[in-house]
Amino acid sequence: MKDVWKVYFNGSLGGKSPDGSHPGQVLKLNQKFRFAGRDWYVPAAYLTAKGLVLDILMRADKAALEDFCKKWEHLEDEDVPNDVFEQAERENPLAFEFSPQIELNGQTLPFSQGHGLSYHPLFQNAAACEPALNEYGESDFDTPTERAIIDHYGLNPEDGWAIHRYSFPWKTKRRPKSISSLALTLTPQPVRVPGAEFEVQKPGDIFAFSHNGIPYTLTAQNLEPQTLPKNAFSDARFDFPNRFTAMTYTVSPAPPKNLISVEDCTQNDPPVEREAPKDYPFMPEAQNAAVIGIIGGADGPTALFVTAKSEDKAVLTTCSALHFAPPKKITWRIVFHETPFAPETFPLL
Repeated sequence: MKDVWKVYFNGSLGGKSPDGSHPGQVLKLNQKFRFAGRDWYVPAAYLTAKGLVLDILMRADKAALEDFCKKWEHLEDEDVPNDVFEQAERENPLAFEFSPQIELNGQTLPFSQGHGLSYHPLFQNAAACEPALNEYGESDFDTPTERAIIDHYGLNPEDGWAIHRYSFPWKTKRRPKSISSLALTLTPQPVRVPGAEFEVQKPGDIFAFSHNGIPYTLTAQNLEPQTLPKNAFSDARFDFPNRFTAMTYTVSPAPPKNLISVEDCTQNDPPVEREAPKDYPFMPEAQNAAVIGIIGGADGPTALFVTAKSEDKAVLTTCSALHFAPPKKITWRIVFHETPFAPETFPLL
């Protein structure tokens, strides 16, 4: 296969330039490092007129992927609770959320856009290892497959790889004449960790819980049944649930910012398909109405955050799942948003 490799500032992984700009000039880096208990590789940067494009790859050991797939093979079954999916996502060797930032010639450059995909050695076949074809049946590498990227960078195809491409705009109107220093800072994104479940019946009810040995008390301030307007959903083929309860609450002592949130443990009621009108009997049919997107996602609990009417910043607001009829009770769940690793900076040049 001819290795045609063009990287554009506004392009995706191997895609054509969406704005007619020229591809970037390659700057080989070949930097490897350990971060958050994982192996990382930054093979190259690409210098374009608009900014720098950086490929960041994370390796996953094949044995770890095999163990993960064996443990979570039942996820294909129906009616798997959403918190089980979240646990599997936390354990996925190819899943790690982070935010990159670079220091170039002493200036900090945040990213403006990013793209990503994963190469999984257990799911590759002969067809998947061939270059993607365009609409004319030609292989011009405009939409490279995961394997093509692995081959281009000379990576071990027996390992799994999470492949990320980020674009960093120049701070100046023109590309720097030279690059004397380049460093990458990776900041892990918070991970959702489900906590204890609880119920409150009326304002003033309290729930005690702890996090890392620190005791907290949640106090319900208000519980208000609400109804979304009928025009909240644009798909006329379905009736959507629109009843929910908004709860305002406080947590004492005040936890660190964004550490704690509250969500409904219950899933949204699935939309119901309407009957086709007699004069239009060929209305599209939904294969699975439960996958229609509504607030918070129709296949998982709602975590709808709205602005509290109170001017007190200590008062927080969350909303229950959407239902066609008000539920007899609501079971809430504490969710911790933890960042298990500190940011780290790695020199690239």
